[in-house]
Amino acid sequence: MRALTALTILLLVSACATPDAGPPWRSAIEVLSPSDPAYGTVPLDQVKKAPGQGGVSEVQVVRLTRDLPVYRLWSGPTKVNASGQTNRLGSWWSFDPPRGAVSSYRNDYEICLSWNDLTWVATCTVKAGAVVAIGPGQSVSVDLCKNPAGPEQYGANPKGWQVFVNQPWAQPANSFECPPVSADYPADPADIARRLN
Repeated sequence: MRALTALTILLLVSACATPDAGPPWRSAIEVLSPSDPAYGTVPLDQVKKAPGQGGVSEVQVVRLTRDLPVYRLWSGPTKVNASGQTNRLGSWWSFDPPRGAVSSYRNDYEICLSWNDLTWVATCTVKAGAVVAIGPGQSVSVDLCKNPAGPEQYGANPKGWQVFVNQPWAQPANSFECPPVSADYPADPADIARRLN
């Protein structure tokens, strides 16, 4: 009798369990086929790369069905290039909010030290109807990182999905929108979800 009761409870619990639907952003995207006219607006040669070359290992071109926040770590407002620009509005973002140590984030998203300090967090919005590319991160080789301090490389990460926004600085506000830099925060290296005090 006890075995029958235990089996009945197990079956009831199994019937009530919901399967893993994946990340919450999955319900807000529509995967486009190559025949869709918007598919060609994404420069796939800049997105899907060979092993060791960064980018993503597999690519899906998607249209958003509702607004979604995207997150990017960047080097902060005081670090500028020769043109006086920061790396705040680069092409690579994530639908997943940043969390954990900065070293883990760097490894999860295959970001070389020479590319980005990962000291500030920006949150912007990809708008409903916008077309972007997504995919799991591809590996990055020592030769690509070119770290003078020593060998640096990152393996591919099938769980670390990245979002490619083509030239976000040139996107219209009805496709991509960012608040002023003052809305960003300096990240705590121990947990980048927290503001550094």
